[in-house]
Amino acid sequence: MFRVVRRVVAVLLVLVCAALLALVLAANLPQAEGLRRSLAEQGLTHLWGEPVSVRGAVTVSLWPNAAVDMDGVEAHGTDGANARTDRLTVAIPPYVELVSGGLRYSLAVEGGDFDVPFASGEAARPGSLLESPIHVLSLLPHLTIRDTVVRFTDTMNGWLFDLRVKDLRSVAEAGRNVLVADAALNGQPLTLGFAFDLEVEKEERERPYGARITLATAEGPDAPGLSARFDVRAPTKRFDHGLVMKFDADAKSLAKGLTLAGIAPSIDGTGKVSARFKAEPDRFSFHDLDLVLTLADGERISVTGQADDLATLAGADLKVVADLATAAPPAVSLREIVVTRLTGDFRSRAEGMMLEEILISTNAFDQSLREIGPINVRSVTRDAEGHVAFRGISVIAGPPSRPIARLEGNVDDILGFAGVELAGGVDIPVASVVALPPEAQDKLGRIVGSLSMSDAGGGLGVDSFAARIEGSALVSATLALVLDDLGKPGVAATTQVDARLKVPNYSAFTAAFGDTSDFRGQVTFEGRLSGNTDALTMEGRTDIGRTRIDGTLSSLAAPGGRSVVKGSITSPLVYADELLAFMRPEGQRRRKTVKLIGSREPEGGSQIDLLGTTDADVAISATRLQGGGDSATGVKARLVVNNGALRVDPLRIGYRGGVISAVMASEGRSVLRTKGSGTGWPLATLFGHGSPISVSGTLSVVFDLTTRMDADNPLATLGGTLTGRVGRGRIGTGLLDLAGVGILAGIFTSSVQKGESVLRCAKVPLQFHKGVGRTNPVIVVNTEHVQALARGTVDLVRNRIDLRVAPRPITAPDGPPGHSFTVKGALSSPAIAMASAGNEPHGRYSCE
Repeated sequence: MFRVVRRVVAVLLVLVCAALLALVLAANLPQAEGLRRSLAEQGLTHLWGEPVSVRGAVTVSLWPNAAVDMDGVEAHGTDGANARTDRLTVAIPPYVELVSGGLRYSLAVEGGDFDVPFASGEAARPGSLLESPIHVLSLLPHLTIRDTVVRFTDTMNGWLFDLRVKDLRSVAEAGRNVLVADAALNGQPLTLGFAFDLEVEKEERERPYGARITLATAEGPDAPGLSARFDVRAPTKRFDHGLVMKFDADAKSLAKGLTLAGIAPSIDGTGKVSARFKAEPDRFSFHDLDLVLTLADGERISVTGQADDLATLAGADLKVVADLATAAPPAVSLREIVVTRLTGDFRSRAEGMMLEEILISTNAFDQSLREIGPINVRSVTRDAEGHVAFRGISVIAGPPSRPIARLEGNVDDILGFAGVELAGGVDIPVASVVALPPEAQDKLGRIVGSLSMSDAGGGLGVDSFAARIEGSALVSATLALVLDDLGKPGVAATTQVDARLKVPNYSAFTAAFGDTSDFRGQVTFEGRLSGNTDALTMEGRTDIGRTRIDGTLSSLAAPGGRSVVKGSITSPLVYADELLAFMRPEGQRRRKTVKLIGSREPEGGSQIDLLGTTDADVAISATRLQGGGDSATGVKARLVVNNGALRVDPLRIGYRGGVISAVMASEGRSVLRTKGSGTGWPLATLFGHGSPISVSGTLSVVFDLTTRMDADNPLATLGGTLTGRVGRGRIGTGLLDLAGVGILAGIFTSSVQKGESVLRCAKVPLQFHKGVGRTNPVIVVNTEHVQALARGTVDLVRNRIDLRVAPRPITAPDGPPGHSFTVKGALSSPAIAMASAGNEPHGRYSCE
């Protein structure tokens, strides 16, 4: 037995000596160079994931530890996964350390140059570095790197992350391998830190292996820094699957962060982000995302949510809030309206990415929109200067069978929003834009058109937009506009809008909005708007029934967000009754406002004040004004608005041979005061040839009236005084004299016998309150024989008159009245009747 054991030991010793001799010979004999190179290439190919060749010498040393030095190591992958090192060394610790510790290899890279395409892992050997670059974490405890560059590339889309490492070494500290390296990422110096668990953490049962990666740039008063940290846990020490990561980053300069990412720093500011990731070989998901960016201009953007796949955003549920100008005060003028906040939820569905629950907040109103999507981007690319482009953008809104909007194109620089080329069309039911009663949902048709926009003119603008309303018998319209450089003050007038509108029956049109109107005529508009934000000019023609209105107005920007409107409005013929019916809803009610779907005023209501923020100087003229069978000529006015105060001065209207001259001015924000006079009206012209009683003489009036323009019926708020006077004339009846002197005296009165009274004078003083004029104190009419006093009311609101007239002999003004009578009924055709005894007006009054 002893001899057998001795023989076995002897054989083993011989085998060990033979192996050691073979190892020494293989390590040192020149003739074994090919074998050494072949073994080295096989091992490196297994580690890298693609074929590796060694062009230089392969040297093996055995004392004081085993080490292999390889010079000129190269790999050329078919997909661009290239690698080159000046020297690569693989070694184990000295033999003395092996007695007390485990076998632990080391890997040293010097003068390395690596190209790692993003898609290289698709065909790489499982378990290799190319198949899972995160696998490099398992090498960190044994890795030394000097003067090495690693480029992560996506040649198809232009992405490049260039990492240059000067010197990287690891040291074991308290159960962890700790490493700090000076490096540069895309030309930006930074410090890399690594901490890798040397021992398994048993309390982490599912993922016992951990690592921490930190990144920090230099920070100083003139160089705001950036720091980031990855905490990684893995189920295996190869870190090749099942990874969970916690990421936190804090950027004092977004521009520096963009530069680190190889993106042109088009914006700057600060930002923080935290998220949890889960990495598998075919998917990289995230959740608990919390990103906050504060841009240099003060805008704040936050993104929260999760996605099942970072690359495709499958299963995404992201909420985006952009606070753009939350400190903006409420807008009081149209030029002060700014977008204060944008919110929306991006959600991934089977049809693609959808934008839902969209809310556009301004300092004047809020507007919510229906969902938009699917939103698709074919590729996200980067050019040589670092500009990030979206290629193959496709946005669809509405049902796929008949989308209400479609937009396609590219954006060359998404951060700077430059190189924009987008085009598409719209097909939107009017009922999707404007709130309509249920019975009118299909009556206003659809808005159909095409749209293209770009920044070809130096600023983002609409190159063309053409739209029309189809499928409605109530309205037809076309719109064509160009909005290039609209946002650029001082730029030549390139904005142009051409519009045409036709409403065959205005009453039927307003009924579709749940409103009513007495005006059943046709309304048309044809005009052009041109200019820029400094100056806009509108020229056009409006026809309301038989009234034609031509206008040329210009709106100029003024300090403080104000506007100044100048120009002229003219008309050859105005039909006043039709125009009033058009402007005033049926029954004197306030006209209903048109509401956009999804639009609402902010809390406290809108502060927009057009009158208070728009100054104006407009000349108004009409050759002829017709209404109620009557007409006026030579209407001229100059309307001036200055700091909210309205003034029409002068106002001149020629009417039936007479002329009204007046001044209209606002008092406060809602009261309009009209003060002036009218002269030269022949009574025969005013009463007309169809009047049952002929009259002659000349009428003049003096008035000082006020009305509230914010009332549902301004006429019902009419107040002030109006006094009419008539000089000498004639009344084509002797009945007034007969009523004053009595039947017996009338037999001997010449005017009664002739059937005509000589009118010496008349005075009609009225005091108006809420549209009702009361005699103040009495109406006085003097003929050659009689003085008639009248007291009562003229109700303009109800179109009624109610007067009690007491005629007396001119020689006995204090005596008893003759035959009193009343004048009652509609203003246009009152009834005259004998009055019963009562409180007759009396006293001495003059009509001069």
